[in-house]
Amino acid sequence: MVREALVLDSNDDLAPQLAKMLSDNGYVVRVLATRERAKIFEKEPVYIHTLTENYEKIVKEIDFSHVEMAVFPSPNEMLNLSLARLARSQGVPMVVIVARSASVAEQAEDEGITAIITYHCVVSRLLRMLNLKFTRIIPIKGGVALLEMLVTSDSKVLGRSVGELEEETGAKIAVVRDDGFIRRKTPRYKKAIT
Repeated sequence: MVREALVLDSNDDLAPQLAKMLSDNGYVVRVLATRERAKIFEKEPVYIHTLTENYEKIVKEIDFSHVEMAVFPSPNEMLNLSLARLARSQGVPMVVIVARSASVAEQAEDEGITAIITYHCVVSRLLRMLNLKFTRIIPIKGGVALLEMLVTSDSKVLGRSVGELEEETGAKIAVVRDDGFIRRKTPRYKKAIT
């Protein structure tokens, strides 16, 4: 069976890299691009669907029967969401958009569309680059948030078990280290943070 992926041009280097990665991994890639941008994709083994003024009309003409994944990473989050909805309505099992706002990401997630929020990626990268001990809370979805922090030799959590910290804070805690991932498995789990 042929595995196909549909990729909307991102007007930058992302879509060409994504198309190459997918084609290198056995996908038949269909790229949606304007006539001017289509030239960038000519070096890759992809099908190019040239976009005119009516993007939705062009997308509706695509045979989605073998499309396993559709990715819409353009800078226009509303266009991404609109085309993603169309792909979902055609039965594409994995549909991904790039969103710039939490509200669009939430709409997408509510409709079974995976949303990658650009500011989450930028903030996460900057936090790692700046090597900050404590960072702000990053909302993920609804009442769920992520607090990323660096545990240093002077940290108050050092030497305490994951279970103790979960009981004290009422939160679920996972520790990611270079050599693995630690989380509370049972109430008796006593692995200390080191």
